[in-house]
Amino acid sequence: MCNRYIRFICIGIMYFYLIHTATSQTEFSSGLLPEITFSTKISDRFKLIHAVESRQIITDNTKENSFNYDYILTDFTTLLSTKVGASGVLNLGYLFRVEEDQIIHRSIQQYNIVQLLRRGRIGHRVATDQTFTNNEAPEFRLRYRITLEKPLTGDEIDPKEFYIKLGNEYLTSFQQDETDLEIRILPFLGYEINKKSKIEIGPDYRISGFSESGSSHKLWLSIGWFYAFDTRNKEQHTK
Repeated sequence: MCNRYIRFICIGIMYFYLIHTATSQTEFSSGLLPEITFSTKISDRFKLIHAVESRQIITDNTKENSFNYDYILTDFTTLLSTKVGASGVLNLGYLFRVEEDQIIHRSIQQYNIVQLLRRGRIGHRVATDQTFTNNEAPEFRLRYRITLEKPLTGDEIDPKEFYIKLGNEYLTSFQQDETDLEIRILPFLGYEINKKSKIEIGPDYRISGFSESGSSHKLWLSIGWFYAFDTRNKEQHTK
């Protein structure tokens, strides 16, 4: 019980420290990042993942009125996921982004591997993506994310229980002659409603612009709902 509260205190201290640090920098913005994800198992090896994510700015210190709600964009993502070996997963997919009057296309390739622990698990994800739009040069990114998931009680994440999900991601982008690095820190609190559904909420803090004179800091409140379907027939499911 004591360790649980220590974790919450550490996450809270880090959260407010990041806010304080970010607001003292050249560029800082914050907002909401709601997401809904549906996964559909279509066979023993394959599943489809559909996600809708929206971004809404609430504060932006680069504008005259820094406190002002502004809708930014919506992403529609579809991935085909397949198992690779005992603990690996390969995802291939496409993202369709609506941003103001622009339509942006992105192809996605991901490889995930999970390491089981006595309490929880560690996930590694290596990904590449390619972004295309009409009025900009193509952008190519290389990404690596490490995530730790641990139940707050017991040895496994069970229905109607809370868990923590701590993530750290590094993104390197290439666009024409420009390169950039973005670092993301993602301390989430999750709640498993049942075996098919869960909710995760927490700050998504992003730092970029290291190659420029002033870095950019973005702090999103991420709210995600995840639901899993199984479209296999009963005979196939029981084999």
